[in-house]
Amino acid sequence: MKENFASIPFFGPGKKVIDIGCWDNIEPSITLASKGVVVFAIDRYQKMTQFKEKLICSVESKKISKKISKKIIPLKANAVNLPFPEECIDGILFLYSVSWLEQFGTEPLIAYKEAMRVLRCDGLVIITESNIERAKVQERFLNTMMKTERNDNIVIGRKFAPEEELF
Repeated sequence: MKENFASIPFFGPGKKVIDIGCWDNIEPSITLASKGVVVFAIDRYQKMTQFKEKLICSVESKKISKKISKKIIPLKANAVNLPFPEECIDGILFLYSVSWLEQFGTEPLIAYKEAMRVLRCDGLVIITESNIERAKVQERFLNTMMKTERNDNIVIGRKFAPEEELF
């Protein structure tokens, strides 16, 4: 799965990405941090403790370097109230996390609006879903705020600057 999003040329040194609903999955963060991306791995539940422990174990076992681990910033946070100022993030990942947001009572549209608040112009939102039908539903939600494209179960949206006033 990591190859699906990490191979996008957009992800490179100096970019800032939020992995929303990461739970205790450190692999996407490691993949992006290895490319020079600063990753804010967020979840609002207790699994962030396990995330941090896995990250420490990965450094201790020399699976990743300390330099890479410092590019990964685990945060306990809520997808509808992100602790970031407006337009400061380059990319946002919802890797199989939208169904969990729904299960815990969060409307995806509210989370997407919050994502748009912190996302820079020309930033990306990437949603992966377990099947094509769920991806189509998320694409319809996201398409209300940005231009999207879908490839099977992956939806990619790009935030564009509002069109300038002619007068």
